[in-house]
Amino acid sequence: MNFYEYHVHPEVDLEGMITNLGKLGWTGVCFVCRSIEEIGKLKSKLGKTSLDVAFGYKIETENPNNVPKLAKKARKKVELILVNGGDLEVNRKACETPEVDILTHPELGRNDPGLDYVMVKLAKRNNVSIEFNFRSVLFSYKKSRSDIFSNMLENAKLVRKYRSPFILSSGAIEHYDLRSPSELISFGKVLGLEPKEIKTNLSGKILEENRKRLGKKWVMPGVELE
Repeated sequence: MNFYEYHVHPEVDLEGMITNLGKLGWTGVCFVCRSIEEIGKLKSKLGKTSLDVAFGYKIETENPNNVPKLAKKARKKVELILVNGGDLEVNRKACETPEVDILTHPELGRNDPGLDYVMVKLAKRNNVSIEFNFRSVLFSYKKSRSDIFSNMLENAKLVRKYRSPFILSSGAIEHYDLRSPSELISFGKVLGLEPKEIKTNLSGKILEENRKRLGKKWVMPGVELE
């Protein structure tokens, strides 16, 4: 089965990331950047690799109204659009924006998972995947780690109940932050997510439709010119 790591930041060590991703058994990766210009620079540095490499743009804003504007502007330029959450209104706007692919870091803080059933149902309707980022757990400590994990458990319950799309990611910034597909699958099981659903959501299905969007024949989801 093919497995895709959807949230990796390659700025520090692009070559090391590619080498480790291959060793860990990933089929493909989405390198996430904070600007379209940065994506262009990375593409020029990318050498030959057996990995299926995609590029994503992460929207980071405190103004929720910027989310749909920036997403629509970037939709025909990148293969994946992510929104950095952690603010209730930004989370909500991301979930109701069809151009967004992934909501990252939705958790707000202590005892606040950042999502409710309304947002998760909106995410399902608009095909926005909720991210469970392993790095958030890995680089937190004691009470902070407990709070983050508790929030993730609450979000996993909502995702499971309403059968909303989700992804698991390492959120790696350094190459040693990367985790294998089996480790992320285990992480998902601990959150109470179904193994079959985990594997499906770690596949390349998010990229399939998005790559069609970049072609001239694409009109809307499910509609292409002959």
